[in-house]
Amino acid sequence: MHIPHSREIAVDFFEKYVTQESSHLKGLNVYDLSTGSGYIVNLFHKQNAKVHLYDLIPDNNQFCEVTCYYLNMQHVFPIENDVADLVICSETIEHLPNQYLFFQEISRILKPSGKFILTTPNTSSLRSRFAYFVGESEHYNSPLPTEHNAFTLFGDSTNNNGYFAKIFISGILRLRLLAAINKLQINKIVKTQSSSTSRLLLIFYPIIYYFNRKTYKRHMQDMPEFKNTFREIFNISISKDVLLSKHLIVIFGKHS
Repeated sequence: MHIPHSREIAVDFFEKYVTQESSHLKGLNVYDLSTGSGYIVNLFHKQNAKVHLYDLIPDNNQFCEVTCYYLNMQHVFPIENDVADLVICSETIEHLPNQYLFFQEISRILKPSGKFILTTPNTSSLRSRFAYFVGESEHYNSPLPTEHNAFTLFGDSTNNNGYFAKIFISGILRLRLLAAINKLQINKIVKTQSSSTSRLLLIFYPIIYYFNRKTYKRHMQDMPEFKNTFREIFNISISKDVLLSKHLIVIFGKHS
């Protein structure tokens, strides 16, 4: 079934996640900041979670009976501190210029033990790295937007209400850094479907491993007190799950 405003890979993940976590979802405060059609958040609603819906275009909600409220993630969220057990944001961060503010606000609204699930195109995959090498785009068959289609207006065009195209896609290490600055740590990077291009480009894996290992050793010599940070970065950099997956699905946890 085609779900509007959603990637199939993300939908499949959330369907499995809700099934696996069903016994823990009842009564949890789940905030969906990019509700879209409402299909994904409705999965949590059907498990008796207390769902809170937000979107730049609230009227897109079709599947969930709970009211969806307006939210522009480029501004401070109209949500109180430490209220969310789980925040989900699917297929949105790649449209946001100010991703630091985004993570700052996610951390603010999460409870100390809260989780944040993010899905976004995987620009850290070997396929995407090759596409960037060829034409600085997410995919070699999809050129970057131009000034003619980089921003989409909707509603009353006089107020400049709209959103950017996918021109702010961040790789896993940049996402990790923005999260870590705001007291969020990666709990899990979910393995998703791989592409034939990435599997072919895996022949360069020894080179990737060699240079990342070299960088890791240099950092360990210069700043050994941060060994856990550099080990985490190294493990992410050489992860075949990251290098091969078409899509990034990351589960973050909040820490003090």
